[in-house]
Amino acid sequence: MEQSNTVSPERDLDAEVACPHCERPVTVSVPDREADLTVSQYVAAFGEHSVARCPAGHRFWVYYC
Repeated sequence: MEQSNTVSPERDLDAEVACPHCERPVTVSVPDREADLTVSQYVAAFGEHSVARCPAGHRFWVYYC
């Protein structure tokens, strides 16, 4: 059976970012392959984002636009 490598537009994509506290790599979901990611130790009042945790338990925010 043949598998397709095409990604559905509704499906989230994964990206790897570094934890801003300890620099460990963390995989996060992003809505678009072309999204510009900004990692922050602090939450902002607005903007599309996701909350991530690294293996050491640090919580941080990943913003994308």
